[in-house]
Amino acid sequence: MRKKIFYIFEGKTLAYALAKKLLLLGNSVYYVSKNPESIEILDGLKVYHSSLELIQHDPTDINWIDNFEMTKDIGAVILLSEDDAQNFVISWILRQKYDTLKILSLVNHVENKFVFDDINIINILPTLWMEKVIESTLKYEDITDFFNPYVDKLSILEMTISKNDKSCNKPLKELRPPENSIVGVIIKKNGEIMVPQGNTIIEEEDKLIVFSIKEQVQKVKDALK
Repeated sequence: MRKKIFYIFEGKTLAYALAKKLLLLGNSVYYVSKNPESIEILDGLKVYHSSLELIQHDPTDINWIDNFEMTKDIGAVILLSEDDAQNFVISWILRQKYDTLKILSLVNHVENKFVFDDINIINILPTLWMEKVIESTLKYEDITDFFNPYVDKLSILEMTISKNDKSCNKPLKELRPPENSIVGVIIKKNGEIMVPQGNTIIEEEDKLIVFSIKEQVQKVKDALK
C-alpha cells in the first residue's frame, strides 16, 4: 500500500494521537501550529518517527500557504483547532488553491457545519458522534447488560493480516482456530464489513475481529498469524 503525506493543522492531544496513528501506519506527517506548546506536545514523537515534521507558523497566513506546494501524494489536510473560525479560514485559503484536495475539519459547533459544506470540506462533528454513541447504548441496553457478566472471560481480538501470516489467502474453513473461538467479522481494506462463511478467503490487510475465551488468546494468534 502506497504511503501518503498528511498535514495536521493545530490541535493538541487529538493532533498527537492522530499523528501517532498515521506515523505508525508508515505515513509522513507535517504538523503546523503557531502555538509553541502544541509543537512541544508532538515533539516527543520525533524520537521514534523521522517522518514527522513540526512547523511553527500561523496557518491562517495566506502568503505562507501560497509559498508551499502540496504534492500528489497528499492523503489529506486535517484541521483540529478548537476555534471553528480558524478552521474555516484555513479551509477557505486551501480551497482557493486546491480544488480537489481532501480537507477534513473539526467542527466544534454543529450550527457552523453549513459554512464548511459550502466549500466542500469534510466535517468532523464530535457532538453528532456522541449522540450516536449514546443512542446506540440506550437502544441496545439489554444486549449490553447481557454481555457484562462475561467481560472477565471473553476476549475480543482485532488483528490485521499481513502477506506472511498463516491465514493469508486461505479460506476460513481450512484454518484451525482453537475451541471456543470464532472469527466473527472481517473488515476489508476498503472499509467493507462482512460476516465470514467457511469459503470466505482471508486476504492481506483484512482486519479480523475474533471472539475467544481468554485462555485461548495465544492459541488464536498462533493459528491465524
